[in-house]
Amino acid sequence: MRRAAAPVLRWAPLAAALAWSALLLATGAGAEGWQRGYDLAVYRHGAADLLAGRDLYARVTERGHYFVYPPVAAVLFAPLLLVPVGAGLLLWDAVLVLVLVAAGYRLLRAAGAPPALVPAALAVVVVSDPFREALVLGQVSPLVVLALVGGASLAGRAPGTGGALAGAAAAVKVTPALVLVLGAVRPWRRFAVRVLVAGAVLTAAGALAAPASWRSYFLDLLWRSGRVAPPGTTSNNSLAGAFAHAGVPAGAASVAGVVLGAVLVVAAVVALRRGAGPHPSPGRGRSPGGDPAPGEGVRWGLVVSLLSCLVSPVTWSHHVLAAPLAAVVLLLAPAGTRAVRAAAAVALVPWLLPVLQWAAALGGAGGALLAQVRPLSALVLVGLLVLSGPARHGWVTSGGRRLTMRIN
Repeated sequence: MRRAAAPVLRWAPLAAALAWSALLLATGAGAEGWQRGYDLAVYRHGAADLLAGRDLYARVTERGHYFVYPPVAAVLFAPLLLVPVGAGLLLWDAVLVLVLVAAGYRLLRAAGAPPALVPAALAVVVVSDPFREALVLGQVSPLVVLALVGGASLAGRAPGTGGALAGAAAAVKVTPALVLVLGAVRPWRRFAVRVLVAGAVLTAAGALAAPASWRSYFLDLLWRSGRVAPPGTTSNNSLAGAFAHAGVPAGAASVAGVVLGAVLVVAAVVALRRGAGPHPSPGRGRSPGGDPAPGEGVRWGLVVSLLSCLVSPVTWSHHVLAAPLAAVVLLLAPAGTRAVRAAAAVALVPWLLPVLQWAAALGGAGGALLAQVRPLSALVLVGLLVLSGPARHGWVTSGGRRLTMRIN
């Protein structure tokens, strides 16, 4: 009887996390009144403007914001107009939860997480601030992150499907196109080519649907990050935001963020190339044919997602779902060292607490210092993922075997 109940009880933490999230949404606790369904309404307006032949980027919300996605996103958001406004957020959030649970389970298992602990790990991601904020706003960011990481996890065994997923993420949000740097390493090139093709096809579809808005976006608006928000905004989690919080002027902070971000990307590619060098066995997270194994795909998908958030001029919390997901992946990685797990646990904490709300309330130098915590946490997670390769942590190969060799 107890054995029969055990598989059911392991899902209790996730059920509790979902119930807690539903309570927060129903009561509005931890969110400002204007936030409820705010971004979802922007998506609907973008789709409506597309169908009406209007400029996608002329409409201004009551809070001074714009539709900030490429034209193809408005095409993909068009089905939202078929859903009644009152039911839109409920249905959207249901999709976010279902996709997170289904895709998150597969990604955690691919990374080697024990089945019994996966529901608890998903519960942590559900109650994290990035996912909470996405549920409140009706954001697309969780779908983008999961498409990117999920696509990378399929790079070896299904590069076509994986490339389509990652390419869609890049076409909708632009910054995930950073995944193309993985193509600098031979085992990832088939995947990178498919990402490029999928992203190009979708981007071209946006050009056909709204040619004037397409030109305006890619030739002008995309490069004007100040139209979204200044880098010194307290809730900005990017490197540019970190520099601005430290007192660097806005223009210099944006440049410094790009420069440091470029250095991090180059360092990550160097680490990837070293890990993909010739080896006497299919270890280090590669299949016998040399293609990236699912667990290795998860790892590098998370690295790319986090780096894209760091190098972007403006990164809101809901963009960084990869942070809590990366933390639980590191915590549950087979043969993970105590030091790595301890560091991952510490890096996870800022994403579970409303540190940015506290920073805004505190203000001054104390608030600026507190606002640095999340960019620093993202940097730590990138470092842990890059340095904690399969030879150190037993990432799962494409054949489903765990590699538990450890290097001292």
